[in-house]
Amino acid sequence: MAWLEPKTDWQASDFFNIQDYNRIKGNLNEIRAQALTLWSDFPFEEMGADKTYQDYGFYADEINLFEENVEHICSGTFPFPVGEKQTFYENQPFIGWEELNRIEEACRLMYSNILSRINGRKRLAFTLNGGEF
Repeated sequence: MAWLEPKTDWQASDFFNIQDYNRIKGNLNEIRAQALTLWSDFPFEEMGADKTYQDYGFYADEINLFEENVEHICSGTFPFPVGEKQTFYENQPFIGWEELNRIEEACRLMYSNILSRINGRKRLAFTLNGGEF
């Protein structure tokens, strides 16, 4: 899945749906893939397949994987200022709009910084022995 622009303007009246879940999950996977081009491998929690409308709903442990992976990316690459990690529990209030804004803004910050580092690498272009080996 390619990078999708994160939604960073969550409001209290917004609903979290399957597209939002899949976007955040896909963006975290893309950030990790881009980060591995510059940094060595680091821990990362598998988040499973994309959700479909046949899936029952969202679970606290799935949202906690988002939080874990934001933390893993920051510790494996560069300590981006992404706010305080939250932990969610079953039968407790679901993730709020403020936390969704924090996670999606963290994804945007990490992706843009990692991508700018990738694009800013200095390269020396030359061909050895006229290209014949």
